[in-house]
Amino acid sequence: MTQQIHRRRVGDLRTVLPVTLQQPDSTGALAAINLTGLTVTFKMVNAATGATKIAATSTGVTVVTAASGTVNYDFSSGGVDAAGVYWGTFLVTESGQTDAVPVRQKDLKIVIDSDTQSGEEAYAAALASE
Repeated sequence: MTQQIHRRRVGDLRTVLPVTLQQPDSTGALAAINLTGLTVTFKMVNAATGATKIAATSTGVTVVTAASGTVNYDFSSGGVDAAGVYWGTFLVTESGQTDAVPVRQKDLKIVIDSDTQSGEEAYAAALASE
């Protein structure tokens, strides 16, 4: 999965986060994960602090087309209440075994801007205060 960047503003709840979940197939090529019968959850962490912003949850996750691995995440107000840069991860579980998608945390970048700061500015300020 190449890096996907999803940008929104603090408090924005109308637009979902659309993602096609992919993993390397037996030849090493990226292929959509067939989600039929699998459980999908979403989590999000603050890129600057590593703090969990959204703990792994199935709330807000919709499998749009299982066979082609397409999902949406519908944010709640607590997930979009602060400007910054965040890493999103979908967790795909089958028979108690879980894979993180994308595998590289930085491949699903969520940037939340406020009225006074871009997400990148909030990220830099958080790093400076650490």
